[in-house]
Amino acid sequence: MGVTVRTGAPRRPLCYPPRVRPLSGTQWALAVTALVAVVVTWPLALDPGGALSGHPGNDVWNHIWGYWWVADELGKGHLPLRTDLQHFPQSSRLFFIDTFGAVLTLPLQWIAGPVVALNVVVIGCFWAAGMSAWALARHVRAELFGAGPDADRDALVAAVAYATAPHLVAQAYNGISETLFAFGLPLATLGVLRLLDRPTTWNALLAAGAMALCTLANWYYGLFAIVGSAILLVVFAATRRERIRWGALPRTLALAGIVTGAAVAPVLAGFASTLDGPDAIVQRDPEFVWTSLVTHNITDVVSAFVPGKVYSPDLKALHGEELLIVTYLGWTLLVLAGAGLLRMRRWRDRAPWLVWIGVFGLLMLGPYLYVAGEYVTVTDRRIPLPFLAMFESLPLFERISHPFRFVMGVQLGLGVLAAVGLGALPRPARYVAIVLLAAEALLASPAPWPLPRSDARIPESVAVLAADPVPGAVLDLPISVPNLERAVYLYWQTGHGRPSPYALNEPLPGVLDRSHLARALLVAEAGRLDRLPPMVGELDLVVAGRALARLGVRWVVMHESLYPPERREQTLILLRAALGPETQTTGDGRHLWLLAPPAGDEEPTG
Repeated sequence: MGVTVRTGAPRRPLCYPPRVRPLSGTQWALAVTALVAVVVTWPLALDPGGALSGHPGNDVWNHIWGYWWVADELGKGHLPLRTDLQHFPQSSRLFFIDTFGAVLTLPLQWIAGPVVALNVVVIGCFWAAGMSAWALARHVRAELFGAGPDADRDALVAAVAYATAPHLVAQAYNGISETLFAFGLPLATLGVLRLLDRPTTWNALLAAGAMALCTLANWYYGLFAIVGSAILLVVFAATRRERIRWGALPRTLALAGIVTGAAVAPVLAGFASTLDGPDAIVQRDPEFVWTSLVTHNITDVVSAFVPGKVYSPDLKALHGEELLIVTYLGWTLLVLAGAGLLRMRRWRDRAPWLVWIGVFGLLMLGPYLYVAGEYVTVTDRRIPLPFLAMFESLPLFERISHPFRFVMGVQLGLGVLAAVGLGALPRPARYVAIVLLAAEALLASPAPWPLPRSDARIPESVAVLAADPVPGAVLDLPISVPNLERAVYLYWQTGHGRPSPYALNEPLPGVLDRSHLARALLVAEAGRLDRLPPMVGELDLVVAGRALARLGVRWVVMHESLYPPERREQTLILLRAALGPETQTTGDGRHLWLLAPPAGDEEPTG
């Protein structure tokens, strides 16, 4: 028998690396929108607990306070509809406008605190806005040219356009968290489109859920979803009569409306109950709303098309406010949307989005036509726009004081058309167009980017107040800081839980308006003094200090960093004359006075 001799190394079986599956369209969308959300809010993701996204002179502090307050009230088993923490010594009605976000993040707040929760909401909102816009655009694009990888990729332009919308970025700058829940509008629109196409009970329930979610997240977007649904229903009825199942549609629309109303009505009733009456912290009387419309929240037609720092209007120049009104649309988006219209061959395909963009575009302009910094007049009369008629005749419109927010409807409609238009470009050019669109939105638009951040550190004085076992209010100074900046006192309240005389939208609380000490402090904060004001004697100041204690004010805290240097000493002179020497001075420049209890009361011992 022969013998086989093997030489060399033994042979090993060949091993091939496992094949890597390409990402699906949904996975690509998840990755791209997550990247966009991180970039838009950068560097927030690196330190979500150290600072808050948004300018400290805007609504940041009010919203972080609201997150804490809602969680605290619910943790105590109370509905968050009344508080005695603001507007001391009164108990006041209040509905926190971003209650949806506060409730959504309750577990995260209880684990990591309100700062992390609010920052996660900010990042998550940009991601959710992009994903919902992508889903809507993919649906429309697939209906026109078929589903598949191309539809998935082309819809990414709508996701990026909506998630980097200059208006949305500016709202993050303003610190108005509830307006970042823009995901609801495309999600509700997608639900309505599916219901119009297939009016089944299941699709009716899906549409109702999306509509309710959109409305509860933000009343404005809920109204936008109603307007958008009406547009689609009317246009589809006019242009696609033969495709609509008229036998089933009325029944399923009624079902969707009933379910949506049942979900929204209790919350809406609670919200409405806090708006009227002398004890309402936030009051929306008709005169205030109208004044806001025509003097403050104005939409300049020019600002939608001019890049650079062109605001609508410039509130800092007019009123000294840091709030930004941004309605810039972006020329890259406009060109791609135009290409989408050209690519649609049938009028019935163009009509829904042309009417959509036209209606939302007109409504965002407000009650009167405003161009290049002034109202347009004919024979000395302003030119009225459709918003005015709706404002005067429809219940939902009569409380709208920010018509420029309708720009998000325009942005969404343009994004859907851009997803169609992107398919007309060569494949490499499509990615370039998406990057160019994002770069224009972040770098060339009026929206500031990178976004500023507000310091979330708590002063040392807060620990002193929290450690005092005796209840009582705290008066933070200075008084004359602008309302939105002064709301940082409410943020610090989340650390000590003591009531404050300050409240939303109230320059000078009534309890301070009646105080001689507060009046003298205002004089010191506003001018240069080297002695006590001649109209207020030292004895009057002492009496005024005791009056605050009798009212229930336990602590007075002066924050040095909020005073100009020349006014710091003047204020200290007044406070020492009225209240005596400081009880304590902290290392971070806070002067604290513990007020003596009213006569007859005793300090607790032990």
